[in-house]
Amino acid sequence: MMLRPLRPVSRLRSAPAVLALAASMPALAGTPAPLYHLVTLDAPGGSAVIARDINDAGQVVGRYLDADFNARAALWDADGTLHDLALPGPGDGAAAAINNAGQVIGTFNDYENPQAGLLWDPAASPQPTVITAGPGAFVEAIDIGDGGEVVGGFGQPAQERAFVWTPAGGLVDYGVQDENVEFQQARWTAVNAGGTLVGHWNQHSSNVHAITGEVGLASVSAMSGMTEEFPSIATAINDAGVAVGLGLAVEAPELVPVVFAADGSFSEIPGATLDQDNGCAAAINASGVIVGSAGIGSASGCVPGLKAWVQRDGTVYDLYDVVDAHGPFARFQIARAINASGVIVGMGVTADDEVLSFRLVPIGGDAIFADGFDG
Repeated sequence: MMLRPLRPVSRLRSAPAVLALAASMPALAGTPAPLYHLVTLDAPGGSAVIARDINDAGQVVGRYLDADFNARAALWDADGTLHDLALPGPGDGAAAAINNAGQVIGTFNDYENPQAGLLWDPAASPQPTVITAGPGAFVEAIDIGDGGEVVGGFGQPAQERAFVWTPAGGLVDYGVQDENVEFQQARWTAVNAGGTLVGHWNQHSSNVHAITGEVGLASVSAMSGMTEEFPSIATAINDAGVAVGLGLAVEAPELVPVVFAADGSFSEIPGATLDQDNGCAAAINASGVIVGSAGIGSASGCVPGLKAWVQRDGTVYDLYDVVDAHGPFARFQIARAINASGVIVGMGVTADDEVLSFRLVPIGGDAIFADGFDG
C-alpha cells in the first residue's frame, strides 16, 4: 500500500548524527511530539458526521445528516471520497461496521415498521440485504466478522436477545444468559475472525455484565465469575482473543476502561480515564493498541465522553495532545475504532458543539532515514 522510498546517496551519511542529536534534545514540557496526522471526515452539504468503524484497507463507515436532516449511511474510501450507501426506501440509515472484505452492516428506520438491520455487499449488489426478525421485532446490527457473520441484538424494548445472522442460516436467536431472570436482555457487540463473540447482558443500566459465546453455538455465557459479580461490558475483541470494554474496578466506584484476561477477569487500563472519573475502551487492534473515551461514563456502553485516548506501548495519550493539528475540533470525544495499521477514527466537536469525525493516521519515523543511508 506504500511506495518504497528511494535510498539517498552515501554522501549524506553524516545526517544520522544530526538526527541523533536532535532526538536526544528534550521536548518542551506539555508539548509532546505529534503521533498522529489529523484528517477531518467530510460530508459536503451535510452535518453531524459520525464515524463508527474502519477496516484494514482504510475504509470508514458511519453516518451523517443531509440538508433535509435525514440520516444517511456513509462509506469513506481511504482517500476520503464519500459514498452514500443505498437504503431500501425513504427513512434514516446508519452504517455501524465494516469488515476486511468490504461488507458493511447497519440499521434502517422508516418510522412505520420496526428498525431493520442492513447488510451492504458492494461486490454483489449496491442494494442492501434487509435483516428482520419477525412481526414487531427490531434488529440492531452492531458488528460483522470477516466471514460475513452479522451480530447484535433483536426483539422488543427491554426484551432484547443476542443474535447471529449468516447468509446460510439467517437470523439465529442466541437468547439471553438466564431465561429465568426477569427483564434480562442481551446483545453481542463484537465478533473476531475465530468466531468468538463478546457483549453484555443487563436488566437495567446499573446491572450489566459482560458475556461471551461462539458463532455456531446458540447460547450466551458469562465471561467469568468476576464479570457476574461486578458491572462490566465487553465492547470489542481482536483476533488474538483479547477483549476490552468497561467495568467497575474494585478500587474505584466508577466504570473505567478495562482489558479482559484469557480467563474472563478484567483489570483497569492505568491512566485511561485521563483526568476524568470514568471512561471506556472502545476498540483494540491486532497489535494490542487500544482506543477509547474518558469522561461521561455510561453503563449502557461506550459513549462519547469528554476526551479521546489511545494506549500504545503501555502508555496512554490524550489524542488531542498528540495530533499535528486540531483543524475545526475544539476537543475529541471518543476514539471509536482502530485498524491493523493503527489508523484511528472517532468523533469530536467544534467550539460551536457541531459534531464532526476524524481519521488519525500514525506519524512514523521518516523512512528515508531508516537504514542509516547505507547504499
